[in-house]
Amino acid sequence: MKKIIPAAVVLFTIGLVIASGIKWKSDLVFSHKYHITEAEAECSTCHEKAETSTKGTDDLLPEMETCYSCHDEDDTECSQCHKQPDDPILLPRIEKYSVKFNHKKHVENDVACTVCHMGIASKDEVESSMHLPKMERCMTCHETPSSIAGCYTCHLTSDNLKPVDHETGWDKNHGLVGETGSENCKSCHTENYCITCHQGENLQSEAHPPEFLLTHGLSYMVRESDCASCHESRQFCIDCHMHANTVYPADHQVAGWDAEGHAESARVDYDRCAVCHEPGATLCLQCHN
Repeated sequence: MKKIIPAAVVLFTIGLVIASGIKWKSDLVFSHKYHITEAEAECSTCHEKAETSTKGTDDLLPEMETCYSCHDEDDTECSQCHKQPDDPILLPRIEKYSVKFNHKKHVENDVACTVCHMGIASKDEVESSMHLPKMERCMTCHETPSSIAGCYTCHLTSDNLKPVDHETGWDKNHGLVGETGSENCKSCHTENYCITCHQGENLQSEAHPPEFLLTHGLSYMVRESDCASCHESRQFCIDCHMHANTVYPADHQVAGWDAEGHAESARVDYDRCAVCHEPGATLCLQCHN
């Protein structure tokens, strides 16, 4: 005999989990891996409404009757699907997802379910994320909008699009996150977004975190192409190191550098000279004429 759990009890339990910050763990014993690789079930067998769904808030989770379309109701023990068969917990329904997400359109464009729900074919358990794709996954196919207006193609104008970490202090700390090579930034912002803000007077003072003056050399060696996003030529480096913040290589400060040291270095590694000095005979002839 099936045990019926009052809806109020279910909602109260889910509410406590959310309010307490405890990561939700499913009571359901279900393996996508088994059903996809062993039973060779199609996604639409269980999620039959997905092919016609036009809203991200549509309830596409299968009901128990859906399971009984393949499993015998009389011969299937509750413990086969529930970790707590005497007190099973219903799956919370998905109510907070992009309202504008259109499964139907993706299906019509022959987008396989695993393109968005990547890795689900290897999952043996139902995760608290409900295997919903994050926006970074969407951006593997879709281009980042050139302006915020493009975001509302998928989001409601009433949605708060700002991530949690963009709140207090983000205006001062975001440069450090960008320096780690985070791909998350590119989900919403193009490189032009940074340049639009960090230009003119703001380019020198706010484009990088305070400690960047000491670490930018390492960043340049690791990701030179990133520097080129804002600084279009090496002349920017030369102007700063020779005028604004004079920094000479260590060997340039050794006694005798002007007389003999520089010539020997040029013969050994001329390319190193060309990092700061304009290559070619003109450079040498400025002194040697």
